[in-house]
Amino acid sequence: MSDTVPLAVCFGEGMVALVAAAAGPLEDCRTFHRSLAGAEWNTAIALASAGIRAAVISRVGDDGFGRFLTAELRAHGVDDTAVETDADAPTGLYVKELTALSDGTVGGTMHYYRAGSAAAALSPQTLTAPAAAALLADAALVHTSGITPALSPSALAAQESLYAEPHPDRLLSFDVNWRPALWRGREEEGRRIVSDFVRRADIVFCTRPDAEAVFGTSDPRELRALFPQPRHLLVTDARGAVAFDGAEMAESDAIDTPVVETIGAGDAFAAGFLAGVLAGLSLTGSLARGHRIATRALVSTRDHVD
Repeated sequence: MSDTVPLAVCFGEGMVALVAAAAGPLEDCRTFHRSLAGAEWNTAIALASAGIRAAVISRVGDDGFGRFLTAELRAHGVDDTAVETDADAPTGLYVKELTALSDGTVGGTMHYYRAGSAAAALSPQTLTAPAAAALLADAALVHTSGITPALSPSALAAQESLYAEPHPDRLLSFDVNWRPALWRGREEEGRRIVSDFVRRADIVFCTRPDAEAVFGTSDPRELRALFPQPRHLLVTDARGAVAFDGAEMAESDAIDTPVVETIGAGDAFAAGFLAGVLAGLSLTGSLARGHRIATRALVSTRDHVD
């Protein structure tokens, strides 16, 4: 891909997802399909599919799962040169339990096995390593989420360092991605930390359920009043999105498409919108691009687009 194409760098944990081959309780499932997961990694893959140069800064274990994840990035055209390998800590993973729903779709419940993972050791030093520093120097956009600062104090410090000194030629994108299990016992601290990143980002994504849980409201206009700082603020649900560009507001409906499972659609939507922003599209044009790419994540039980 040409160097004239903008570079988007995604910072966060990649995981292996073991997806049950059939709906039903885990104790009854004998077969699982392996795939790549992790919000920021899903977004990187979708950005690459949208024609944006994409890279990931992260850490994986020196194990087969870690090697699988970096190979998947490369197979999807994502730069993995700043994914460090940890000789001791393992690659994080989760198991996705599937439930058949009455409307014919499949619901997914995630069971995480990420405590003490290689990515939990993300730190400011991760960002100053030569490969990561080179990517950040060239990046037109850095995409982060509310997951990484919940992983560990050092991961929080790393994300803080990305936001500490605004770069005049680099946009900061933040997806709230509230994970209650990661903040258990420190929910108020988590809400404060997430709110602070929202205020300092240029582009913010938040689902209505996450907004209600973190900010106490899912009303887009109320959220805009709470957070006037980001240029772009997007509030999403299964029906569509409400987006702000400064004072401008636009509403858009999701594209009517067959749905297998919804996990990962938000990451794909974010990637499409970001690709639109980087391409100079209007607010409505960027929204349309987000919805188009999101449909590609809805048609399988994988978390990322192919």
